Amino acid sequence: MTRVIAALYRVLYDGVLGRLPEPRAIAFGQAVLRALPFDRVPIFRRDDPRLETVLGGVRLPNPIILAAQYYDTAILERAMGLGFGAVTTKSITTNPRPGHPEPNLVRVRTAAGPGLVNCNGFQNPGLEQIRPRLAALRHRVPLIVSVAGETVEDYLTLVTSLAPLGDLVEVNVSSPNTRLVYEWSSKPRELRDVLERLGHASPRPLIVKLSPDFAEVNEREIIPAALEAGVRIVNYGNTRRIDEPRLSQRTGGLSGPEIFPATLENLRNTRKRFGPSLQLIATGGVDTPDKVETLLREGATAVSYFTGFITRGPILARQILDVLVAARAQK
Repeated sequence: MTRVIAALYRVLYDGVLGRLPEPRAIAFGQAVLRALPFDRVPIFRRDDPRLETVLGGVRLPNPIILAAQYYDTAILERAMGLGFGAVTTKSITTNPRPGHPEPNLVRVRTAAGPGLVNCNGFQNPGLEQIRPRLAALRHRVPLIVSVAGETVEDYLTLVTSLAPLGDLVEVNVSSPNTRLVYEWSSKPRELRDVLERLGHASPRPLIVKLSPDFAEVNEREIIPAALEAGVRIVNYGNTRRIDEPRLSQRTGGLSGPEIFPATLENLRNTRKRFGPSLQLIATGGVDTPDKVETLLREGATAVSYFTGFITRGPILARQILDVLVAARAQK
């Protein structure tokens, strides 16, 4: 049945969503997620104790995480019933941000498969509007609250306010679409101080989200700085910055299967160098069950994706879980 649903979604994506202008496709997809109770349909989920994963002391029903993209709590609650072991909010900022002007999202077709390039620019309604909405959100699975700041004070304000409303906190220092956030990766010593202060302020475990654009710096300086600050979970990584003349900013973050080889390489290198001292969330280019199997086998604690949710549909999580259960049943 999952294969039938996946095939039907591919027809919908290729024949309808993929042909609509990007803003209309986004609006349509989000409207469907809000309106239709897919989360109540059991076929999208797979519960099995062999899939349970512990991340930062927080128990997840499985190691599959929906990566940061949505701040709408109606959508987040729906997503919590679509097979994920945890769901991540869009990165929240202290003040409302309108995001970059359209076009801020374009589709790309590569030999590896369909992907996206965005220059969203952290579009979100800001801390004061988000906080009461998150406070009212029912946690059907753990919630990872993602925050993004341009100053130490931004991060402290966000973590102090929002950490109690989630189960883990993701510190985004790697978005290629917001200059001052992206530049944290070039200031590892300052970042260490930020993470140390956040660690003291946060009642929840911290995750630092890294950029694949700084692989050498990450291994040499950023991850050691995070460890020195007491952070034990790394999300590696984010979109890859590329030039894209169709976007309003002329550059954006590439997501989709083309970046998977870099995700795998960065995971292997990080696990080899730092051993069991870190828990690693592997993010980037995941759109098939075999990629998840590979990442977990190579040392990922958990695997997250978002673009695959769009290009492969909400049934992808269930397909992944079926493969993982079958593999663990053979052990």
